[in-house]
Amino acid sequence: MANYLDKSALTELDEYRKKIFALREEAYKKFEIDLLDNDTLSALSMHEIIEQYDPEYNINFARNGEDGKSGEVLIEQKASRVEKKKKTGVYPNASFQFHAQGDIEYDRYIFATRDRVTLDIIRIYDISNEDNVKLVQDHLLGQRQEWEDRCAKDKKYMKRDVIVLPEDLLVEKLVKSKKQIINDCEVIKA
Repeated sequence: MANYLDKSALTELDEYRKKIFALREEAYKKFEIDLLDNDTLSALSMHEIIEQYDPEYNINFARNGEDGKSGEVLIEQKASRVEKKKKTGVYPNASFQFHAQGDIEYDRYIFATRDRVTLDIIRIYDISNEDNVKLVQDHLLGQRQEWEDRCAKDKKYMKRDVIVLPEDLLVEKLVKSKKQIINDCEVIKA
């Protein structure tokens, strides 16, 4: 579906772009971190919440590898945006995407659900309990195997190696979880 705007709207949007680029440049000159790189702003938003209960939590700003660490524990984290239902005012459950060919086995996972409009974080699942980590890993490894099986039958599937962890799985099967609210975000530590 196409979405074209008139010239005045494009001019106004370009003014926003200039402001965003100027702020990005200012941060880049100071920290050599590109705020507009994939996942950077999302990671910073998550950090604001997670550091309140895990003071050792830190973010990896490199493009590859783990997304963060706490002490010596490496962390994989994903965020997904969802839009609140207009009729009910309820957020649907999200799904978190991984690359089948990427590193998917970690000792800790952090998943964040964000509001599509405001980008506020609604829910965070911070998973480090051994049983819950195994639940996530088993699901992802099963998804990877299904992808590999499809590719073995037809190589065209190799172009898209996305596998998915549905939030529903976390809602239904996490054990020993504790919930708390931090900055209007529901944090589920499991």
